[in-house]
Amino acid sequence: MKRYTKPIHLQELIPQRRADASLALINVVFLLLLFLLVAGTLRPPLPDDFQWAETVSDEGSGSIQGSLALDKSGEIWLDGNRLGADELAAFLKSSADVSDKLTLQVDRRTKMGDLTALAEDLKAGGIRKITLVTIEADGT
Repeated sequence: MKRYTKPIHLQELIPQRRADASLALINVVFLLLLFLLVAGTLRPPLPDDFQWAETVSDEGSGSIQGSLALDKSGEIWLDGNRLGADELAAFLKSSADVSDKLTLQVDRRTKMGDLTALAEDLKAGGIRKITLVTIEADGT
């Protein structure tokens, strides 16, 4: 009786590589950078020297995306650009077609007459509900 033998080839064991701890740190730093880039672009730019109006009520809602800003001199801004009367009318026409609501960011030094005049222009442009965006006063 003949015996047949086959050689058995065993794989050479490779030493286990240790997980690199710097890889996790790189991932965390990358995610943090990504978060900061996204968070910085979410808020539309405001005019220079803009100071938020304060309120003591925390009720209400509104998105500042696509909202107007009224500065201390009564000028109207949209996404960092000052709007003239014609540009405001064009904006109101396009936004009134989408919704009858508008969010307005108000500087604390804005004169009430400027705010009232803008509210009248918005009403004439088809806006029925205006939400004023303010910050909560610290209560001190």
